[in-house]
Formats: sequence, structure tokens, C-alpha cells
Amino acid sequence: MRLFDAHCDTAYALWKRGEGLETNTGHVDLRRAAFLDAYTQIFAFCSYAGALAEFGFADCADALRLPLAVLRRELEQNAARIVSVRSAAEARACNAAGKMAALFSLEGAEVIGCDPERLAPLREQGFVLATLTWNADNALAGCRGSERGLSDRGRAFVRVAQSCGMVLDVSHLGDRAFWELVDCARAPIMASHSDCRALCGHPRNLTDDQLRALAQTGGVVGLNFYPPFLGGGGDFDALRAHLEHLLTLCGERHVCMGGDLDGCDVLARGISDIRGYSAFYDELRAHGYDEALLDRLFYTNLMELLDAVERGGR
Repeated sequence: MRLFDAHCDTAYALWKRGEGLETNTGHVDLRRAAFLDAYTQIFAFCSYAGALAEFGFADCADALRLPLAVLRRELEQNAARIVSVRSAAEARACNAAGKMAALFSLEGAEVIGCDPERLAPLREQGFVLATLTWNADNALAGCRGSERGLSDRGRAFVRVAQSCGMVLDVSHLGDRAFWELVDCARAPIMASHSDCRALCGHPRNLTDDQLRALAQTGGVVGLNFYPPFLGGGGDFDALRAHLEHLLTLCGERHVCMGGDLDGCDVLARGISDIRGYSAFYDELRAHGYDEALLDRLFYTNLMELLDAVERGGR
């Protein structure tokens, strides 16, 4: 099977634990990912406010600078197996050559001071996604559960991000900010790691209207493996229920995987790390999903989204 996952917090986990990418105690490492026929991963860099006090970060910029330095070092040391790339085309070429590919995302714009002018240089370094907020309101927008929309700076951030070929990620936006972003977006948007609010009422999940609107932009939704977002038994049945709801509302070309590995203290029952993707794939096969659809959900849809945004249109 091939996998292109939209969101993991492994870079931060490596920095926090002082571990490496080849093998570690988290959810994602190269040894355990070796079963995949092709693997591209988007590594997130989060404006985790707790890190300021817990780890002595001078400011939110350290939440990008320090974990990114660790991940870059690990990519260099494991260059025979995984390569930092800047686009979907480079990722596909890397996978075709038998190597894993790494792309990056911002999870909360505080890590760049909410400054739109800092987006283009990051895009050149392989940052392909950006969320405006994490779990707190900032100078750009309101986060999940907030009644704030987009500020003028937030609208400028949207324009600049899309002009440089970066995908706007709505996974942590509040409802008002979501709709204001949809209104001003001129390229596909995505939710890298969110589930369905109709099935589980957590505010991090998206409503049916939001899911339809996101798909209409040409975007994709990444299925999140975190049990509090799934509800039900927090197991494969719950995951499959969310996936089928997404497919019904959004269509087969607008769903991908965004497991949130290394960003959760617990994953859906039956998934303990990156190898759980194989078990979930097999579960879906047993329920009648054919290999062409599974390859689209697990790999192709996210590649095609990045292609579309890099071209500058829907």
C-alpha cells in the first residue's frame, strides 16, 4: 500500500524526547514505516503554548525553530531512506525511486509571528500547509469554539499563502473564521486532521455544511484517528463510519488520511503507530473497498490537491 498522510506531530515529539527518526518510542519512525510501498508525510510544527513554560521556549518562534532543526538533522542523517521535498511532484519522484518523502506544515501562525511576509520563504523550504490558528485565538483568526472571524491581517495571510502555492488548513479554525476563509479563498482548502461533527459533536470536527463547502473548493479532509473526535467505540467501526460519512458528503476525490500521529496520547483502538494504517487498510478491504479507491484515499487525493494549489487554481 501507498500512504500520504496529511498531519503528524513527530518533529515535536523527537525534539521533546531527544530521539531519532530511524527508531523511536513515538508513533512514526522509518523502521516501522518500511512496510509501505510508498510513503510521504507532512510533518507539522505547532504553536504549542504549553511549550513556552514547559520547555523554556523564549517565544512561539522556538516551537518552529527547535523541532525543525531536529527534524532537518534527522533527515540529513537518514538521507538514504527519506528526503525533504518541496512539492507533490518531487514527492512522487522520491517515492518512485524507493525513498520516503517529507513535507512540512505550520499548525498555528504564531510560530512566524502571524506575519504573511514569512510564508513565501517557508514555501520554498517545503512548507505546503498552513493553519491560521492552533487552540487559541491569534492576530489572524478565531480558533475552534471561538466566535471571532478573520482579521484584516488574516485575510492578507490567506491571499499570500494561496499566491505562493500553500494550502490553507481549517482544522483548528472556529466556525465563523471557517466561513469567512471560504468566502475569500481562491484555491482549494483542506482540513488536514478533522472528523465529522454529525457523528461526534467535538468542536474540532466539521459540520456537514462545512464539509460540503470544503469539497466544493476542490479541497480534501484528512481522517483523524483521535478517539475523542470519533465517538462511538473509538475503534475501526467508528473510523469507518466517519470515512463513509465523508465519502457521502464530499466524494471519493476529497478525502485523505490525517491520522494526527504523535499528536495524540491515544489513537483509535487497533492502531498503535504508523503500522496501524495497514490494519485499517485491510479492514476497509474486508468491507468491500477496492484497491483503486483505497489508493486514492490513502495516497492520490492529497497529491492531487497539492498539484492543484501549486498550479494556482481550483
